[in-house]
Amino acid sequence: MKTERVTKGGTQRRGGRVGDRKLASPVTLFAAIEAERHAALRAIAFAERRSLADVVREALDAFLAQHPQGRRLVVGRR
Repeated sequence: MKTERVTKGGTQRRGGRVGDRKLASPVTLFAAIEAERHAALRAIAFAERRSLADVVREALDAFLAQHPQGRRLVVGRR
């Protein structure tokens, strides 16, 4: 999952907010979770001034790193 920072006009820039990053080839994931988990993830994202998607991606990376099949997929990233 490669990201790059872009402006609204589509040009790259160095600085910027976390929310300005775009995924190179995004896939939308729809998952039903309990309201308490959603609230906890939102609170973390708000406290860290990050998007909910960033927090979920980080949690998925940590989960995949613990599983043999996931490790092979995550190693080639970044």
